[in-house]
Amino acid sequence: MKTLYALLAATLLLNTSTLMAADVSAEILAQGSASWDSGGFQYPAGKPQLTVQKISIKAGSEPLELSIHCHTIPLAAYVVSGSVKVVKLSGEEKTFQAGEGLIEVVNSWHKGVFVDDTELIVFYAGAEGTPLSFKQGDTKPTSASCR
Repeated sequence: MKTLYALLAATLLLNTSTLMAADVSAEILAQGSASWDSGGFQYPAGKPQLTVQKISIKAGSEPLELSIHCHTIPLAAYVVSGSVKVVKLSGEEKTFQAGEGLIEVVNSWHKGVFVDDTELIVFYAGAEGTPLSFKQGDTKPTSASCR
């Protein structure tokens, strides 16, 4: 009799889990083998290291511009709130709004411009010991691939 109750309880739990799973949805926010500017990227050599970073920007009354920087590793971001305009040195730019995902430019000098308070979640696919970004003028050898 205990076995029957255990079997019945397990069946109910599985059915409940199945019903709960029916309420799950998934939406791809960004996916691709190139960045938003059609630039390609490669994963770095070394021991893989994933990093998830939350970035909060308080824009103030004037647009806030980040320093010109470069990423040598692939990364994607999700704009939780606000917006970000990514501007390359060439003048090419693209604005991403809250609720949008993006695949960021790699090996390209650029800056972020914020006109309102913004929150980003950024996912970096790097390797141990590889910086997430380099500021322009940085003399580290791996920043040499930035153009």
